[in-house]
Amino acid sequence: MPTYNIIGDIHGRDAWKHLVDENCINIFVGDYFDPYMFYPIETLERNFLEITEYKKEHKDNVVLLYGNHDMCYLPHVFERTNRYDSSNANRIQQLFNTTKELFNGIAYPIGDDYLVSHAGVTTQWKKNYLPRAEDIRPTRLARAINNLWKREKRPFTFSPNSNGFDHYGEDPHHSPVWVRPNSLCLGNIYKGTAIKQIVGHSKVTEITEIEGSIIMVDCLDTVVQSYKVEHQ
Repeated sequence: MPTYNIIGDIHGRDAWKHLVDENCINIFVGDYFDPYMFYPIETLERNFLEITEYKKEHKDNVVLLYGNHDMCYLPHVFERTNRYDSSNANRIQQLFNTTKELFNGIAYPIGDDYLVSHAGVTTQWKKNYLPRAEDIRPTRLARAINNLWKREKRPFTFSPNSNGFDHYGEDPHHSPVWVRPNSLCLGNIYKGTAIKQIVGHSKVTEITEIEGSIIMVDCLDTVVQSYKVEHQ
């Protein structure tokens, strides 16, 4: 029975070193740069490369997902998040470019019982961009989302999915890297089912479950804690 170990937003922190478990499948939910406190770019770069090296060394046991802060350093994405590091953007973009083959995309399923992504998937976003994907079981939906990501980045950006008055992510039309918890609850694609979503993106002081179906793991600002799931 494999155990999955989900690690919250990094933002330059090295707490992940105390959380990874070689006996688990370790899933990083993204946001590797844009720290809340100052770190020299050399420290951020070293931390990111240590994560990607860990992926290389434990290829089958590490999943790297993208977050909204990562998108801004990818080619052909012309949006900026808060704390965007314009002075080092080219350097960070190059880091992502040289390690892109190590990333798994936007979403990752744990069987058909859990869907892991940076922010979560809503019915509204799926209807807009994946209307033909009728099977929404995590294994099928994650594949459809990641295939869309490979083809086009625009569906995952902020502006085309905002109502025009939202500058934070509070709209159920936002993407799996942008939507905030209140809007995710309103539009949760798995509402009324036994399937749970595991997300980062919005800070919590500890691993937190809301509405019995959404597990929030962006807690590394206050506690070194990950979320583990045993799954057959």
